[in-house]
Order: sequence, then C-alpha cells, then structure tokens
Amino acid sequence: MPVMKNFKDIDSYIASYPAATQKLLKQIRTTIKKVVPKAEEKIVYGIPTFFQNGNLLHFGGTKNHIGFYPTPSAIIAFKKELKDYVTSKGTVQFPLDKPLPLKLITEMVQFRVMEAEEKAQKKAKPKAKKESKSEYIKYHNDGTIWAKGTMVGDKQDGYWQFFRKDGVIMRSGYFDKGKQTGEWTTYDKKGKVYKVTKMK
Repeated sequence: MPVMKNFKDIDSYIASYPAATQKLLKQIRTTIKKVVPKAEEKIVYGIPTFFQNGNLLHFGGTKNHIGFYPTPSAIIAFKKELKDYVTSKGTVQFPLDKPLPLKLITEMVQFRVMEAEEKAQKKAKPKAKKESKSEYIKYHNDGTIWAKGTMVGDKQDGYWQFFRKDGVIMRSGYFDKGKQTGEWTTYDKKGKVYKVTKMK
C-alpha cells in the first residue's frame, strides 16, 4: 500500500493500485455502500473510511491482501465465520487471489451499523437527574419536634425518627421512596425499645 501519499478521496486511493486490486477494492466499497448508502466517505489514517454515527469501519489494499477493519467487536462477533482468514485485533485479511466473501462483509457491516446506532442512542438519551436528599423536620402544634429525617423530592427516604410531645422518641426506621422498609423500632414512654417490626 502506498502509505507515503496523501489521497484526497477514495477514488484516487483505489486508482493508485494495480487493476486486479482495484477490482477488489471497488467490490468491497460497493458492498459497504449498499448497506450504508448515506454514510460519509473519507480518507482517515491514509485509508478509506465510512462514517455513520461515528467511525463505522475502514478498508484498504496491500501488496498481498485486502485489509478490512470493522473494529475488534465485529471480529469477535464473527470469529467462527472468519476462521479461514488471518485476523488480528479489529482487522481481517482477504487474500488477493480469492473471491471476496461479500455476504460475510455485508453481515459485518450490518453488525457495525447496529452497534453504532445503539451507542449513539445511549449518548443521546439524557441521564435522569438524581434528586438530592434534604433534611426535613415536622413539628407538633405546640412547636416541639414530631419527626425528622430526609426527603428526596416529596417522598420520605432514608432514616426517620418520630417523637412524643415531651421529646421522647416514639418510633424510628427507614423509608424507601415514601414506603417503610426494613426494621422499625417502637419505643415506650421512657424511650426504651418496646418492639421491633420488620416491614415487607
């Protein structure tokens, strides 16, 4: 592959190779374009590259083979189908003296399209804003503390304590989004543990 030359586009890249290699490069390019007709074509890292929802894949020519670069995930996904070819991380080599496996290339491009779309959707999906906990106190009519704990939004969440008017603790336990959870402790009038109830 003439690595020292900067190619302005894929046409000029392909034209730099011998006729037999050009034929295979054109085949692989046409096969990719049938799957992603609206993808952007560029020369990146000195080789033809297709962009759709990011960097989709590359291909290129060498003296002995056609290089196809569908990313490591595709090589792993099609490991069984690629057993007769030389592969490495993210790369498969198609010999110049054998027909290109166009059906397999199509399936690998389809895999990359699906993978890239899923990745783009995850990026586009806004993350739910996590509501912060805030301390909250409720009072009896006479101004003494009746209950205190934490709130998330408008729901009780976390540890809460409830008190009698004389200030002695009456009950304590945890809430999970407004619902009582775990063990709740009830105290007698002197503040000693009276019973422990396990909530469902």
